[in-house]
Amino acid sequence: MTLLKTTLAMTVTALSIGLSACTDTQKESVVHAETEAQKMVIQAKEKSADLYDKTKEGASKLADNAAVMAGDIKENTSKVYDEVKAKASDTYDATAEKASDAMAATKEKASELKTDAAEKLTEACITTKKKLGKDPKDC
Repeated sequence: MTLLKTTLAMTVTALSIGLSACTDTQKESVVHAETEAQKMVIQAKEKSADLYDKTKEGASKLADNAAVMAGDIKENTSKVYDEVKAKASDTYDATAEKASDAMAATKEKASELKTDAAEKLTEACITTKKKLGKDPKDC
């Protein structure tokens, strides 16, 4: 039994020495891990700040480009509107001119037809009066 007590005592002593050594190693490991974790946090903050700055810069450039594009679109739209307006005006003028020419031609033709009709009526009147033995001077 003494041998068992002695073995048990030696085992407990060895275990205690091992645990105390292990605890120091664990403490050093924890300190080292905390230091590394702090470095990683600092690096993450720096990268995050850099990323934020780059994103902000990119967004600013994008906004500037969008403003330039909007200005270009406005300018081009204005030019297209002016061109369409000018073409519409030209088309209107050409159509009005053609309509005016058609009206003039129609009036001229109507005048010719009126003159021809008057001459035919006069001829018919003269012919009729001659056949009836009357004087055609009233025609």
